[in-house]
Amino acid sequence: MAYPYLSLEERVVDLDNKLSDSGSSFGASELDSLGSGCSYDRPELVRAQPLMRAVVVYFSVPQLNVYLDQLKWCMRSLLEMMKNEPPLWRTDMVVYVENITLPHLLDLGCSTTARQNSSEPFRCILVEYIRIENRKLTVNSTEYERDAVTQLKEYPYGESIMPLAENPTAYANYDYVIRTDLDVFFTPAFAKWLPPHCAFISGSGGYGDQYNMQKLAHVANYSGIYFNTTVWNIGSTWIGPPALVAKVAERTVHWMIHLSKVEFSPKMRTMAFWSMAAMWPEWHYGVLSMYGAHLAINEILQLGNKYPFQKTDLDHPTTSQANCTTDGPIHLHTYQSPEYFSKYVFTERRYVGDNALPTVLNSTRCCDYAGYIAADSLNMTSFELAIRLKTAKLALDERNPAIVLGTQF
Repeated sequence: MAYPYLSLEERVVDLDNKLSDSGSSFGASELDSLGSGCSYDRPELVRAQPLMRAVVVYFSVPQLNVYLDQLKWCMRSLLEMMKNEPPLWRTDMVVYVENITLPHLLDLGCSTTARQNSSEPFRCILVEYIRIENRKLTVNSTEYERDAVTQLKEYPYGESIMPLAENPTAYANYDYVIRTDLDVFFTPAFAKWLPPHCAFISGSGGYGDQYNMQKLAHVANYSGIYFNTTVWNIGSTWIGPPALVAKVAERTVHWMIHLSKVEFSPKMRTMAFWSMAAMWPEWHYGVLSMYGAHLAINEILQLGNKYPFQKTDLDHPTTSQANCTTDGPIHLHTYQSPEYFSKYVFTERRYVGDNALPTVLNSTRCCDYAGYIAADSLNMTSFELAIRLKTAKLALDERNPAIVLGTQF
């Protein structure tokens, strides 16, 4: 699906129309009321009612083995989280992928069928997405289509944001959305968690040194958008209402293209150059999506001045020895580190012998939680994991006819 290159004002109207056409209960025109009389400020009431959450991710088929490992452990962490999730809540996965018939995903119970009502069990929903490198330009291609291909063809990390901007209807009907990478774990603390004051939530990144912040402030200044110089390192994981996530994603893509075109030379845009991280941590093309999101969140949310915004303990490192209990961080992220728990060591299957991963969860440390969940995801077949996710709340549903009936989604 091509997404036309529009101005911000046109995008707002276009997105509002798309979400309204899809039957969304939270269109872009309603964003001005965010944080005003937020229902999440009465958590006990909300936890007794249906609430639909979507974990939205991108799956890279060319990196099948690595991404399949990560998808399985992410899904296994959701299964663990469901043990403490309120009975009427549902947390689905929406997976953007270029091959919606990939057997590996079908084995995990994923399909293109969207959620139909609030009582259905866990769903893994596949949404077709065309990678930038596979897009063909024609004489009829729009400016956006040309810019996306020419500017971002050597930046694969942009694929984790672009689907949310180009096809927001895939997650429009959920109460709130978690945009995240796949190499993450959801913890027991996420089970009953609600965004404080209905705010747009992010974790913390690691891209902001003094030079980069001055550079981003300069771009914001000549572009005429809001910029808060005191907030650094906005994280890659976002949580928020679907219309707001879609707007932030769209403007992130806009700023990625702008920065690529204006603020990076052709040489700096090549993967051969930026993959060497010769300029890191200063103005590194490898974190272009982080720079774009930083500008977008300033522009759209005005960092809390227009819509509620809050940084919290998302993207907590899997190397941490902090407690991963119901009072701990809600979300763990693997980083580029060989320390335990390391995605690299796991991918290479080097957690053996004295370094073997836990076979039981008898520790509260976050690193052990990640290690146990990852190990258990390997011990399960994809089919078994799919069945357990589907039946996680089945016994409760059978006891409570009200849950079985559900409400239309």
